[in-house]
Amino acid sequence: MSVPSNSSLPATAGLDPFSALPPVPALDNTFGAVLLGTCIGLILYGLTTHQTYRYFRLYPNDASVIKILVTILLILETFHTALCIHMCYYYLAKNYFHPTALLDGVWSLKLIPVVTGVIIFVCHGFYARRVYIVGGRYKLLVAIVGVFMFGELGFVIASTTEAFIQPSFASWESYTWLISAGFGCAVGADLVLTTSLIYVLRRSRTGFKSTDSLIDILIVYTINTGLLTGLFSILSLVFAVVTPNNLIYVALNMVSTRSYANAVLAVLNSRRSLVERRLVELDAGTFGMSALDTARTARPVSVKLDDAQVRVALSMSESTGC
Repeated sequence: MSVPSNSSLPATAGLDPFSALPPVPALDNTFGAVLLGTCIGLILYGLTTHQTYRYFRLYPNDASVIKILVTILLILETFHTALCIHMCYYYLAKNYFHPTALLDGVWSLKLIPVVTGVIIFVCHGFYARRVYIVGGRYKLLVAIVGVFMFGELGFVIASTTEAFIQPSFASWESYTWLISAGFGCAVGADLVLTTSLIYVLRRSRTGFKSTDSLIDILIVYTINTGLLTGLFSILSLVFAVVTPNNLIYVALNMVSTRSYANAVLAVLNSRRSLVERRLVELDAGTFGMSALDTARTARPVSVKLDDAQVRVALSMSESTGC
């Protein structure tokens, strides 16, 4: 019996078995980027939970409004993390052998923009409140920040709505400008808040070395905090505008969201360290952020501050990550 020649085999034997499938997006700049963003986000989420635990341990006598704020942030961050994990599992594990699933958005991916927007909205509201309590002359800046805040929230709600309406990534691509606009509003709010805080701090110099040293420290921390959150927001905006057909901006946004929550928690947890520096003894009662319990053993400095200077130093110490 003769062995059949190779010429008698089907012509398609040597072809790629996936060649008949519709083209799917590359994984490196789409779900590969999302996977990396989720991994980094999980690390930062661990920091969030640690800071939350540290807050409730160090400041059990804070007002209920602050405790509710911290609890809401932790719940939102937990939900956001769960969405990221589900999205990675759905695309990279459950549908590992169904590449056509990469063409459509899963519900967890569609919910991420609005959850991100709510987290940023809450964090910006916290900082805007800090600027507001400094004095009535900054109400205009607070109003500008409010416009950016509600604009950002509106755009992310609209983007999530369109994501559920559009069945595939291809049809959704024409609506990515909503995400870009939301990032732009977040960057605008960051810029106004950081600039206004630095301006108020610089005007609060008294000529006393100890007080001015405190102000210099707060200015540095204000810049660092603004750079941390603003950098990732700007990168998310740039990639959303330049490369809307991939998911790099989604990965950057995952990291940006964690940076906002961690910055707020760092502000809350920094009050004790400020008192321990013995730079100034303040009653941080405004907005329920009391530092009296931690200041009982602190020695007051020999610098007399008027009421306006106290409000400025207090507000800035709670609005920066010192």
